[in-house]
Amino acid sequence: MSLEYRSTRFISQINLEKKKLQPTKTKILTTLLIITLLTTLTTSLLLSQNTAAHSPPWAIPTYAFLAVSPNPIGVGQSVNIVMWAGLVLPGATVGNEVRFRDYKLTIIHPDGHNEIQTWPIIIDTTSTQFTQYTPKEIGNYTFVFSYPDLNYTWSASATYRNDLFLGATSKTITLIVQEEPLPNAITSYPLPTEYWTRPIEGQNTDWWAITSNWLGEAHPSIANNIRVQPDGTAPNSAHIIWTKPIDEGGIVGGTNTGVEGNMYFSGLAYQARFANPIIMNGKLFYGLPLQNTPTGGGYKAINLQTGQDLWYSDKIGVSGSAAPTFGYLYDFNSENQHGVIPPGMLFTNNFASGYDPLTGQLRINITGVPTGIAATGPHGEILRYQLNIPNRWIAQWNSSKVIWAVSGTAVAQPPTAAANLPICYDWNITLPQAIPTGTSAQFAIYNDILVGSTTLASFSGFQTPDPYTMWAISLKPETRGTLLWIQNYTAPEGVTRRLPTVDPINRVIVFRDKETMVFQGYSLDTGKHLWTTTPIENVSDYEYFDSTFAAQLFMIANGCLHHAGMGGVVYGYDTKDGSLLWTNGNDPSNPKNSTFSGFQTAYGHYPQFITLVADGKVFVESGDHSPDSPLWKGAKLRVLNATNGEEIWSIMGYGGFPGRTYAAVADGIYVFNNCYNHQLTAFGKGPSALTVEAPMTSTVLGNSLVIRGSVMDISAGTQQTEQVVRFPQGVPVVSDESQATWMEYIYMQKPRPTNTIGVPVTLSVIDANDNYREIGKATTQDGFFSFNWKPDIEGPYTIYATFEGSESYWPSHAISSFVVDPAPTTPTPQPTTALPPLETYLTAGVAAIIITIILVAVVLLMAIKKRP
Repeated sequence: MSLEYRSTRFISQINLEKKKLQPTKTKILTTLLIITLLTTLTTSLLLSQNTAAHSPPWAIPTYAFLAVSPNPIGVGQSVNIVMWAGLVLPGATVGNEVRFRDYKLTIIHPDGHNEIQTWPIIIDTTSTQFTQYTPKEIGNYTFVFSYPDLNYTWSASATYRNDLFLGATSKTITLIVQEEPLPNAITSYPLPTEYWTRPIEGQNTDWWAITSNWLGEAHPSIANNIRVQPDGTAPNSAHIIWTKPIDEGGIVGGTNTGVEGNMYFSGLAYQARFANPIIMNGKLFYGLPLQNTPTGGGYKAINLQTGQDLWYSDKIGVSGSAAPTFGYLYDFNSENQHGVIPPGMLFTNNFASGYDPLTGQLRINITGVPTGIAATGPHGEILRYQLNIPNRWIAQWNSSKVIWAVSGTAVAQPPTAAANLPICYDWNITLPQAIPTGTSAQFAIYNDILVGSTTLASFSGFQTPDPYTMWAISLKPETRGTLLWIQNYTAPEGVTRRLPTVDPINRVIVFRDKETMVFQGYSLDTGKHLWTTTPIENVSDYEYFDSTFAAQLFMIANGCLHHAGMGGVVYGYDTKDGSLLWTNGNDPSNPKNSTFSGFQTAYGHYPQFITLVADGKVFVESGDHSPDSPLWKGAKLRVLNATNGEEIWSIMGYGGFPGRTYAAVADGIYVFNNCYNHQLTAFGKGPSALTVEAPMTSTVLGNSLVIRGSVMDISAGTQQTEQVVRFPQGVPVVSDESQATWMEYIYMQKPRPTNTIGVPVTLSVIDANDNYREIGKATTQDGFFSFNWKPDIEGPYTIYATFEGSESYWPSHAISSFVVDPAPTTPTPQPTTALPPLETYLTAGVAAIIITIILVAVVLLMAIKKRP
């Protein structure tokens, strides 16, 4: 093993150890290394002052340094240990063997017994050795660092040749190990619970789990898995966050084209727009069409979350200049640098030209890139396996050894690099004699396995070779080049094409047989046949066409084989045994499990084509090879649960055809070109805005008051010209179950739905006694909510309105206030003289009347008697 190789391996190992450290430990280690460098550089300058040869040899003192931290430490917790000799040996570089030797660390346990660790050679040029140690007992541990004299025998520095660098007898540190553990360092801040954007702040380490990149269908991370996104999340609802035209689309209007309702050309089948999009660091890159052709109109970068233009180039993807086909991100590690080189690169086919993702400027041209089966290395590098069977050798070409060595320096013109130099290869080994000529490599897994086979029938082939051969060799470092197995197979009768793919999880090679419409599984480790899927009953004969495009119609993700096609049904198979797990599309009684089209299509159903698999979801679009104008009505983008096949959400949208269905997903956002209108449509979780109002004037205790507000969608798409004009008061937020028809209304000019359901808003208060309590919930209608409430105590209130968010929207909240005055007091009644009862007045009045009547009668009677 060469020192250069050992150095590279050691650097990789120490960097892995650093990444495992908690952040505070890493910071301590970094500080110690800086001190080491300053000390050693100063010593090196002193040593280099006298360059003349000398006799007798010098005895040059060195000084042992040792750091053990943190100190004290809890039992069972790990400490970081750094040892160094205080100087850099003259002439020490990464490429030579000028190094200190035989470091010794003695660890004396609390009970007195010794534990010894040694390092025969110190790989780091600065003389630094790093390790970790976990004490198992409570008490004091003593660490003693020492190393012997070193005779300088190398020719790297003639001045010091044969000089003696004196060893250090000991450097001692006592570590206190206590029962109480130290508090854990922060490994990451929490995952986001509100709307977020890139760049992602560097302390949010765990956000790696929800974020991702889509490096293009030509990148082996996607191509080898046939459009499977291995990372991050994907949208859980039909919520649209923005739309953006890629070409003229939709209805032309009028009759001057001779067809009522005629549409602009969809691009299907061979001029499809949005070819091979790439997503890196929250930016979406794609080529623009030029009249009838899918490319040639330049190249564009936009913000993935907002659709905002970032840059446009009329020099990329135009006549004489190819468009990028894949993105490239590489984690570069050296003695002085660690992390992904910003901002990555956009490469055209076969690494020919590399462009800066931030500006679109040309950065590098590469020539002589070898062909071969591609795989992705551990740091993002693209590897290619060159196989020369006649001359019996196989080599691993490493792209990272070509790109950054020449593009890291700013130059006036893009540099040119040759990719076929010996330095561009990691290794070259002999190929086993048993591998027959007439076979070729088919796929590879880094540091694992390379599988080859007889060349199977091409697209226009009429028969699978009979017999045909498959073989596998090891790519594992300890057994690299060893033949693992070789098998000859009898071709299935009548099968013209066998198209293979591989499942690295269940380690199965899967073939799709065209005529029999079944899948065959073979062991990746032995080549033995494992299973054959059971033919589907009542399957549509349109399924026959599927195998013609089988590479685009079935995908393997997480141990499940997903298949769909012209037959209109999506299937899920277990790659362990080939058993059918689920189907979707063949139950007309269930709208979420039916692709029935009636007379809308010539097939009686909508063909189903899998665009990609991400986050446990299968994205399925509908389209046709050469569709008429106008297009079918009712085609949908459908998203299925990859485990059970149940529909998660769906929405109107005309996708495309296998191999010409272009979409991408990253950072939880799915983008595709809707051929109904040639609008790039982005689905994802959008931000919301909540308002709340309470009475501006005080109310009186005992009276009710009205609390009201709104919850609005403030995704970038709602600020587009059409949406602002149509919805001047904003676009209301709606429930997940209402999302599809609502988005079709907002962005696709469909009728306003009449059964839209709003979202719940929780209302809480802090009352005058400083008690926080929930007072109720309200549900929005057209984005508006209202709530009546009768306060129960007087004084000032703070009102909190909260929308908890959904699969469609991030949460939002708002605050307001109101005051409750005391109830008005009732006046004290004054004393009054009691009046006689009403009966008294009535009795007296009646008596007076009677007396009056009697008196009048007496007078009249006397008057009558006096008459003569």
